Amino acid sequence: MSDTNKMILGRHFNEVLNQGHLDVIDEIYADGYVLDAPVQTEGSVQAHGETHGRDGLKKRVTLFRTAFPDIHFSMDNVIAEGDQVVVQYTFSGTHTGQFGELEPTGKHISVLGMLIALVKDGKIESAVSVFDSGDMMHQLEPEHKSSIHNFVDHLTGRLHDFTEAVKKTTSSHHAVS
Repeated sequence: MSDTNKMILGRHFNEVLNQGHLDVIDEIYADGYVLDAPVQTEGSVQAHGETHGRDGLKKRVTLFRTAFPDIHFSMDNVIAEGDQVVVQYTFSGTHTGQFGELEPTGKHISVLGMLIALVKDGKIESAVSVFDSGDMMHQLEPEHKSSIHNFVDHLTGRLHDFTEAVKKTTSSHHAVS
């Protein structure tokens, strides 16, 4: 039973999450499936959320795969005991699509997580997924320049303006001569 349950979770990570085969959700998830996870189904990271049912999971998978088209989940460790399967995973991808309220950043992220799933009669009944959404958002933040970098950028801009003004003065002076 434990090996079968591990294979079911393998399908979840490989076929559903990595390949985006949403039809597999109907095969391996129970009707009343519930996922408890850091990011809400619509992508908000402002509050912890639950995903309900197969359709909710399809929306969630679509959200992540749209925001991170190259998303990849690796199953780093898998432990099964009875009807529970624990997977330590890493997901990575490049943020090129809308993710909830966050515009695309073009940044590549890598986030560690853990999923604990309850599998009964060959179907995933429920799961709790934990990952550091704060770390994920930190990786997606725009890089902030230090005040010295801003000052240097300002001086560079002023120097450019000065150089252009000198060129204009020089060229108009030569035109008059």
